[in-house]
Amino acid sequence: MLPLILIVGAAPFIVRGYTITPDAILVQRLFWDTRVPLAGLQSAQFDPGALRWSIRTFGNGGLYSFTGWYWNRQIGAYRAFATDTKRAVVLKFTRRTIVLTPDSPEDFVRELSAYTARS
Repeated sequence: MLPLILIVGAAPFIVRGYTITPDAILVQRLFWDTRVPLAGLQSAQFDPGALRWSIRTFGNGGLYSFTGWYWNRQIGAYRAFATDTKRAVVLKFTRRTIVLTPDSPEDFVRELSAYTARS
């Protein structure tokens, strides 16, 4: 029974995609969107090795997605909304770091570059 509870319990937190709006990135979940405001965005960089050797401090470590709070030596503490670790985009904000894994990381970074120039 416990495996079924874990599978059903993790399903709503799946990451289905990302949408960039003028003031935020929307992380599309199964039933809702998680809003990541763009205020304070300093850089966006495609880094396929960013999630390597990460330690999960709180969250989901691979059941449908990698979501929650993590830490590694390369980028420090960060929040992840990821599905494919090889497509990691590291977003550095003034006071936080977020890692996303869009389908086309280079295009995602290029689209965000207009917002880093404004911040």
